[in-house]
Amino acid sequence: MNSKKEQNKIIELQEVIIPEETSKRITALRFLLIVFVVFLHVLTEDATANENKNLWIYIRTSFLEICNTAVPLFFLFASYIQFRKNDKYSLLLKKRSRSLLVPYIIWTVICMLFYFCVQSFTQFNNLFREIDIIRNWHLTNYFKAFFYHRAEGLKQPLLGQYWFIRELMILIIISPILKSIYDKSKGFLLLFSTIVIFGNIPTYILVDSRALFFYILGIYFAKSEKVSFFDIADYFKSYEYLFIFIAIQIFKCFNLYLGSLELLFNCLLILKISKYLIQKEKVYNTLKYLSGFSFFLYSVHWPFIINPLKAIVPRIIS
Repeated sequence: MNSKKEQNKIIELQEVIIPEETSKRITALRFLLIVFVVFLHVLTEDATANENKNLWIYIRTSFLEICNTAVPLFFLFASYIQFRKNDKYSLLLKKRSRSLLVPYIIWTVICMLFYFCVQSFTQFNNLFREIDIIRNWHLTNYFKAFFYHRAEGLKQPLLGQYWFIRELMILIIISPILKSIYDKSKGFLLLFSTIVIFGNIPTYILVDSRALFFYILGIYFAKSEKVSFFDIADYFKSYEYLFIFIAIQIFKCFNLYLGSLELLFNCLLILKISKYLIQKEKVYNTLKYLSGFSFFLYSVHWPFIINPLKAIVPRIIS
């Protein structure tokens, strides 16, 4: 009897830590956001190659702006869940070592073996030529594969999409510092991260500016007892989102780009959509089931799936 009572208390405590509706809406979005990440890596052909397809370029660009919400929202959710649970630092590191560090190492090694195998066959070289031949690597190349292998734009590890996990692990390690700053000066932390993201100030010395901003937002919402990010998203009506979305597209026609403001709006739009995803039990259960495959899809989609698709799809279209 005592064990049942303890289990019930644990369940009640978990519901207090993360409200049931919030948990369901995050779960409903997980697979959808991973699909967004896949689209980001698929729809990367050079726009100059489609000069006669202006409408397609326009639609693609608008859609990719929506897809760009995926990683920022994952940082927001990860931070929110971490600080709501408020595990001891040692326990937090132990958990994240199992859920992040170990998969990070395993999948990076798998990626290296994959490149080694496919680069051994000349007929596959054109599909996987974005990195140097692994057979010719020096010891430093193997080391950089886990951290900053790719130099263009945002420096990425060998398994490019894992930059998110790398940044998240760094933020988790320094989270006690961020929490301490939050406790002493909430306004300073939020102001600093806001200036960084809206001022387009690079923070590559530590983490990406978007990662820092949304991770810090997660701290604020986790500590807040009055309002959540879903509350803010739900405050606006559906027709208001439609009106603002159309207005943003009109601005773009005149080469007026809102940058981080558009990103924040799109994030609110996706958070708003999650409200409808949990209303139908069948839809929610399907998304909940698919969410179990999110990390696997995230890990294998590039280069294991995307590179072959990039070679096959253009031939089908032409």
